[in-house]
Amino acid sequence: MKANRTLLPAAIALFVTCLPLPAAEEGWLVSFEKAKAAAAKEGKAIFMEFTGSDWCPPCIALQKNVLSKDVFKEQMPRHFILLKLDSPRDKSKQSPEEIEQYKTLSKEYAVSGVPTIYLADATGKPFARRVGYGSSVSAEDYIKDMVTKAALLKERDEAIAQASAAKGVARARLLDAALSKLDADLVQKHYGEWVSEIIKLDEKDEAGLKTKYEGAAKAANTKAALQAIVRTPRAANAAPPKPAEYVARIAKLIETDKPEGETLQEALYYKAMYLMRDNKPAEARKAAQDAKRAAPDSPMVPRIDLLLKQAVDPKAIL
Repeated sequence: MKANRTLLPAAIALFVTCLPLPAAEEGWLVSFEKAKAAAAKEGKAIFMEFTGSDWCPPCIALQKNVLSKDVFKEQMPRHFILLKLDSPRDKSKQSPEEIEQYKTLSKEYAVSGVPTIYLADATGKPFARRVGYGSSVSAEDYIKDMVTKAALLKERDEAIAQASAAKGVARARLLDAALSKLDADLVQKHYGEWVSEIIKLDEKDEAGLKTKYEGAAKAANTKAALQAIVRTPRAANAAPPKPAEYVARIAKLIETDKPEGETLQEALYYKAMYLMRDNKPAEARKAAQDAKRAAPDSPMVPRIDLLLKQAVDPKAIL
């Protein structure tokens, strides 16, 4: 008996339709809205990983050495809702919504490189950040660092609760206590309403908070100017700017704005990167070393270490 060939296409189509859609990695969500809902329901923070899973060497190393380990899978879900925000080259397994979500969130969270990790509360407001990954960091040490950072959320919320009953400069001090342990970039980007209130409450600078936060705003402006340099759009049918042009513009920005700490570090990091592209490894190494000294405990240090490695061995893969 011959099969009815006219029914085959329809049967195949039905079979394909019934196949399960590619699932998110076990233990991870890929929807920001679902992650926020789960965090609110379970009383946990969100571990947000911005990654390039199939092209970024540090991202691949982080996945291999940390995220795929049993100790991570067992311990991290006790403290966090895991959210993977991926921008792979092969997007065939992603939905259009997931692709668009990455574009929106990477802009909102000012992601300039991957892997970048944000720890955020149930509303999505971040309170800690970690950029890059050094392959010498074990899964156990990585988990310990994340769990330690999670305590910042409790400290932030306790200070905010105390501030609710205070007024004037006293309230400004408590709001400052809530923000002072957070990453300065996060504060400027995501806590603007609190910063504005602190400056207003300490208008006469009695507590020195007006000076503190206006200085932080200046640093944020410098960082924005730096990002404008490194993301200079390429004109149609025109050659991209030469690395030496980027180096000169960054050097001028450093001279004009006189940044300090992590702001200076970021500028020197990019200067070193473009010096490497200009085939000047000795100058790049010095700039990277200066960057590391500017803020030796910052989240950017792993990326600087990778750059230093390449400055010593130009064949090293970043």
